[in-house]
Amino acid sequence: MLKTKLLFSVLFLLVFFSLKTFAQDEMAPPKPVDNKVYEAMVGTWEGESDMMGMKMKQDVKIYWALDHQYIFMEVKSASVDKPDIKYSGLGIFGVDKEGKSLGWWFDNWGASAMSSGSGTFGENKLIFTDGNEMFNETRIFEITAEGMTMSAKGVYKMGGQEMPFEEKTDYRKK
Repeated sequence: MLKTKLLFSVLFLLVFFSLKTFAQDEMAPPKPVDNKVYEAMVGTWEGESDMMGMKMKQDVKIYWALDHQYIFMEVKSASVDKPDIKYSGLGIFGVDKEGKSLGWWFDNWGASAMSSGSGTFGENKLIFTDGNEMFNETRIFEITAEGMTMSAKGVYKMGGQEMPFEEKTDYRKK
């Protein structure tokens, strides 16, 4: 009787730990993202751009986060002529199962300005389309021998009117 109880206890423990190990293997997070465009974007960058008609100095920090699943892009900008005018934003970009880029943008304009979108990768670039109720755009991040170029083309929607815009920023690593 004691041997039977011991045998059932051992079998129960074996089954329990086997299921737990199987479940842990099935629930493990994915392997780190391996993407050469994102990898080339990682670093600390600086550049100048025109934002709504104002010359802005930009500092951009891009880094891997959350076990190498996403790149985080932190942007801080200040007007060259009026330093009290500032902009800051945070982009979070990942790669889905089909190898496409998914991203979300948050900034100091608040939750109603949050945008999301998706994109595709080229040889040395990311072509990303995003938007919200206030705008739609396509941004291209291209890695060059000189640095990184970001160009954007889209439409702002304000007061029932659509205003097209284009911008280009050349970034250099700090």
